[in-house]
Amino acid sequence: MKEGQSSRTAEAAAALRANHFQNAADPVFADPFAFELTSKGWKALLSTPLTVKLMNSSVFNRTLGLLTGQVVGRSRYAEDQLYAAIERGVEQYVLVGAGLDSFTLRQAQQFPQLKIYEVDHPDTQAEKQKKLRQLGELPANVEFVAIDFEKESIADALARSSLKQDQAAFFSWLGTTHYLEPETTLNTLASIAKIAAQGSEVVLDYSIDYRELEGVERFGSLFVSQFTRFLKEPLKGQFRPKALHQAVAEMGYNVIEDLSGDGLSERYFHARPDHIRHTIATHMLHLQLAQR
Repeated sequence: MKEGQSSRTAEAAAALRANHFQNAADPVFADPFAFELTSKGWKALLSTPLTVKLMNSSVFNRTLGLLTGQVVGRSRYAEDQLYAAIERGVEQYVLVGAGLDSFTLRQAQQFPQLKIYEVDHPDTQAEKQKKLRQLGELPANVEFVAIDFEKESIADALARSSLKQDQAAFFSWLGTTHYLEPETTLNTLASIAKIAAQGSEVVLDYSIDYRELEGVERFGSLFVSQFTRFLKEPLKGQFRPKALHQAVAEMGYNVIEDLSGDGLSERYFHARPDHIRHTIATHMLHLQLAQR
């Protein structure tokens, strides 16, 4: 992303969540604030009948609509795991690369005992806080932590916050690793392992090498790559699952689940009449820090 402006891919993701909430008969992930959080340009498109008709057509959902499945699927999966962690007693939630995620607006008041840390680039964060304040008061249990992932470790950033390092936390890291060099992603996971307490959990999505894809999935991956390049935020990070599992195990993580795109489609998009499904180009990875 460019200095001095919020992330364009974060705005695009919010727009996809908004369209899904507004137009899907049975939303996989309900985000009533996404429309207000996205950009003026996206709001205009989402208010144009022809655009809305195209974005919710059967043809679109079977092809480029894979983007919608990816965006709403990852949010649903991450929050499902978060709620399970809260039931187990976790009281710290860290959104790594929070973007325009609306959990603060949707759920902060429902979980007053949950301390929420939004960690993101300062430009994206500044624009988001402005929008949040326009929608109401910021909840008292939310803390914003600024970071440039390419220049600083998340451990150093969180050390400036009120995060209780002796208590388990749940880390959600969505829609970000694709735009980072693989080394940066691994360094960030190692940094989380350094500062987080035993039992802490991490949920993230990651890209599969597009050369392993075929048919519409390969075309879709290439389209997304060109689209993000147009937005000045090119895709950089791809992993092979086995190699990634080995790398995180060496950091002290146990792999709780690595859910493929097909697995996500089966869990959240089974037999939908609108034909939305999750792309096989990305996986969801659920990790937990083992005893040291």
